[in-house]
Amino acid sequence: MRALAFLCVLAPLAALADEQPDLAERQAELLRAEIANQIQLQAAELLDELVLGWTKEPPFETASPTVLAGLSVPVSLGTGLEAYLENHFAGLVVKNPGARVQLVHCPACSAWVVHSGAKGTVVSRGFDDPEALAQAGVTSGAKHAVFLDFETEGASLVLRARITTLDASLKIVAAKTLTTSTAVPALLRDNERLKSVAETRKEYLEVLGGRGLLVFPVRVAVRTFAPGFNSTAISTPFLWVMGGAEAAFSQGRAWTASLNLGFTWLPSAHVGVMAQGRVSRLLTGSSTSLTWPDLYLFVGGGVFFVQGRSALIFRESTPTIDEILNINQNNEPRTTLGMFTTGLELRVKNRIGIGAYLETYPSVTNTDNIGTYLQLIFNFQSFGVEVSFCF
Repeated sequence: MRALAFLCVLAPLAALADEQPDLAERQAELLRAEIANQIQLQAAELLDELVLGWTKEPPFETASPTVLAGLSVPVSLGTGLEAYLENHFAGLVVKNPGARVQLVHCPACSAWVVHSGAKGTVVSRGFDDPEALAQAGVTSGAKHAVFLDFETEGASLVLRARITTLDASLKIVAAKTLTTSTAVPALLRDNERLKSVAETRKEYLEVLGGRGLLVFPVRVAVRTFAPGFNSTAISTPFLWVMGGAEAAFSQGRAWTASLNLGFTWLPSAHVGVMAQGRVSRLLTGSSTSLTWPDLYLFVGGGVFFVQGRSALIFRESTPTIDEILNINQNNEPRTTLGMFTTGLELRVKNRIGIGAYLETYPSVTNTDNIGTYLQLIFNFQSFGVEVSFCF
């Protein structure tokens, strides 16, 4: 289908060649490169299937030295594809010893051979000459040869693989023909762990089914407070380390809920603890992705206690009874506040996340030390960012 589309595009490009030769040539080259890339992936996929079949049903009882006698590709695709496929096949055989095929070097296979006789002179490549192949077997110790021929038939690419004896008879001991449609994308499998399509799907389902509904996030967060009217008050950022548990309502992890406990400490400034609960909703689909980051919207609420100089920014304009008692007893300033949180978190494979959020403190209303970052339904006095690691 892509080849037909290529021809259809080349026709108008040829008509434009006289007026815009450079543009037509560039567009044709880009399209040609795209098609060649698809053919390259499909050819490598067929070799993967071939070697995978050999690992399940080996052509030999024991590992057998074998000569790669020939690898041919359609003439229009050039020698670059041939070299790539030869390297790919060699890598597959080396990394999959279960195929029981051991490639040996054959310099005579690619050399030009000339035979002269009464009937004339014949010039051929080594792999086209049985006598040359037999001689190659003598020098390398191989008794078999493998031939790989790629052909295009309509919208499909066909691989014909044959293993023959390395003598004048060229007796076929194993043969297999594989084909693929251009509409089917390549699996791009790892050379060392070849798997069939069914095995790949089973593994994918096992991964999905094996994902637990419970994870344990560890978060490092920094909170800052908006400056207020009192310019002499300095808002110290609060660095929090939090840990807890997060539960998903389904394998798709579209909805999650978490409970976190946090701790903060800054020498000579403050020490504090916090408890917080959250509910998160996935925004980028109905289920999490194994390949792309996932974006969550979360809301939550909590309470924290802080003691130290940093707690002075929460002091109200009119001191409370507790504040007066603490001052009289020379105790360190301290405060307990409730908060509501809303924000976004970008998570990768449900393992690493980064988030940003705004918080409102309903009890912080009568102070000039803290201002407002954003005023919507509530006054959001605090802004924070965090990094999460889930276990």
